[in-house]
Amino acid sequence: MDKLIKDSKYIQSLIEENKDDDIEDYIFEYFPKVDFDLLTKYYNDDVIENKNLLKIAEDMNYLICNRLEEVLIKIKHSSQPLDYSSLNPDLIREINIGLERFTKIVGGSYHSLALREDGSLTIWGNDKYNQREGFPSSTKIGYVAIACGLFHSLALREDGTIVTWGGNEDNQRDDSPTEIGYIAIACGRSHSLALREDGTLVTWGSNTNYQRDDFPKEGKYIAIACGYYYSVALRSDGGVATWGNNNDNQRDDSPTDNIYIAIACGGYHSLALREDGSIAIWGNNEYNQRDNLPKGGNFIAIACGAFHSVALKNDGTIVTWGDNDSNQLYNSLTDRKYIAIACGYDHSLALREDGGVAVWGNDEDHQLDNSPKYNCYIAIACGYDHSLALREDGSVAIWGNNDENQRKDSPN
Repeated sequence: MDKLIKDSKYIQSLIEENKDDDIEDYIFEYFPKVDFDLLTKYYNDDVIENKNLLKIAEDMNYLICNRLEEVLIKIKHSSQPLDYSSLNPDLIREINIGLERFTKIVGGSYHSLALREDGSLTIWGNDKYNQREGFPSSTKIGYVAIACGLFHSLALREDGTIVTWGGNEDNQRDDSPTEIGYIAIACGRSHSLALREDGTLVTWGSNTNYQRDDFPKEGKYIAIACGYYYSVALRSDGGVATWGNNNDNQRDDSPTDNIYIAIACGGYHSLALREDGSIAIWGNNEYNQRDNLPKGGNFIAIACGAFHSVALKNDGTIVTWGDNDSNQLYNSLTDRKYIAIACGYDHSLALREDGGVAVWGNDEDHQLDNSPKYNCYIAIACGYDHSLALREDGSVAIWGNNDENQRKDSPN
């Protein structure tokens, strides 16, 4: 519960200093569906007309990132005890329209997907290839996993079937598998990969770099990942298979030992995490991604950007290496404990143990400036130059590039 309570010193300082803008940022970061028109049903006209943000902030001060319904109940009753029975059910339903509950988030290059708790989907951002208009808006069979490529998307149903929509210039849709029995999905730039429950693989979409022709037909696999034009799969015996583009030795230098437990792909390089907590890297070395690989063990998670990498240690600290043209190698992440990491093209995210989010790297599209300020997040994801974070209440925060309405059309 402590995580839900706003730092009393901070909110008190805002109130004392009459920092209306900061208070408004606080309110609308967490409750973006609350507008003054709606609040007229809960406040006196004089409060609304004067936009008395201090009053609203004081009412909301007792919690953070909780359900909108509970917040508005508190506002309505002010200092009185919470009393659900006195509220009009129709108003509560109206309040909650649009406040959707999500369980998973993924970012494509210029569009994003979110999976609701009821197993349905929502999508926003770029619609050049009908990523939005063509997505499966409803189904009798719920979805359990989602993935995004450059202009196409995948969703895995509960029954093990796959739905594909969006771009089809490389048959990403036409050649999508129709049988049942799949348990995992992944997207490259214009190709897709799926893992069957028997441990075999299927791939479809672009074949310009032999992503389809050269995929492993035998073996039992347990995890999959895609780079821009190549793919990586982790075998059940701990070995790694790589196929597709080889311009940067993504295939030739793939590890041959059988001691791996996790894999990750960047644009042109890959990482694999060993059982002992050390890391293997192969592929592109243009920015010393390979030469500057951190030595030793104790790593528990890995992530790749286009030309940089991030790894999380078991003590909650973070190591970054590779391209630093946009300050991707931020070295000030040692004062907090982190639990998750994610990479965009040239920016990165880390989720703190206290629910806060750290962002570093490129800021040309406000990937840093507009990042979340408070501590109520449970998951993170990156697109090319935009970011997403899932709140404890199931709502989504999104920031960064908005050229394709990655932010404007988000579900919250």
